[in-house]
Amino acid sequence: MINTINGALKTLFSKLSRLDLPGLDISDNSGQYLKKYIHDSSYYSSFYSQVLFKSLRGIKKPVSESVFVDYGGGCGILSLLAGLIGFKTVIFNDIYEKSLMDAKTISKETGIPVDFFICGDAEDFVTQMDQLNIHPDLICSVDVLEHIYNPDSWFKSISKLNDFTLIFVTGANSRNPIITHRLKRIHRISEYKGCEKNVRVNDKFFNTSFLEEREKIIRGKFPGLSEDEIKHLTGESRGLKREDIENLVSRYLIDGVIDYHPDHPTNTCDPYTGSWAERLIDLKKLKNTIEANSLSMDITNSFYCYSDNKLLNSVKMLVNLLIKTSGQHWLFLSPNIKVEIRK
Repeated sequence: MINTINGALKTLFSKLSRLDLPGLDISDNSGQYLKKYIHDSSYYSSFYSQVLFKSLRGIKKPVSESVFVDYGGGCGILSLLAGLIGFKTVIFNDIYEKSLMDAKTISKETGIPVDFFICGDAEDFVTQMDQLNIHPDLICSVDVLEHIYNPDSWFKSISKLNDFTLIFVTGANSRNPIITHRLKRIHRISEYKGCEKNVRVNDKFFNTSFLEEREKIIRGKFPGLSEDEIKHLTGESRGLKREDIENLVSRYLIDGVIDYHPDHPTNTCDPYTGSWAERLIDLKKLKNTIEANSLSMDITNSFYCYSDNKLLNSVKMLVNLLIKTSGQHWLFLSPNIKVEIRK
């Protein structure tokens, strides 16, 4: 398995390095990701080797008989690797149409075929799986779990599929204090200051803060509110997207009560897409949500990925040894967590 994975990684990064990136008809966002993958190929080879090794151990059938889903695939790296590894069927999914088009282009230019490209959230994805009469064996998702707007609704939808293994790999490890500190800083910047590509509307990005955009939504929809009411409602609606913000204000206008309060002191999301800014995940609450949908869950740690920096690699080796000897469920030092869900 390791040899197969490493062979696929070597082939993929060789093909990516030969791409004419400036000449590719893809978005700047996908182009920047590809540049990062190519420039730090050692690191990302180490990372995806871990992801795939853990994921492949979860399937019950041979790879050649299995259906692989790259959920929230971005520019399609996992889809391409799945194709090189030899999955029977490879399905790319993303909620954004532009990401889907970019993944199609990259698949074509690398010569690595992907069988299906599906655009939409969990409910759309499940519907299209039914229409195609395809039953996924392995759903793999990298850095997506921490952005899902409504996990309750998401897992309710995905649980409609037949027997499957779902692997989430996320860097939003709320058990690691260093990561927690860093992500809280990202939350505060996104909420109050704004940063590059902070707010997304379709495939356009703005650098304004989430707070500012929520205020625009409330001012535009409810011009009769006082300044104090606008400021108060803007602050209290943190963590909601546009439709829910407007519903909250509408209920407030009827009974004068705000019936929603953020469940975390810093977590915040894009008010147009609902995508959380590196949400710190409450693992106990996540477990309850998953089990409420008749799914089982196991959470394990991961190791730090190696790069071309030999000095840094020596430090990582020591930390990885500590992680290994501490047990797979000890998340204090882990850079990522793997959530394995089964039905």
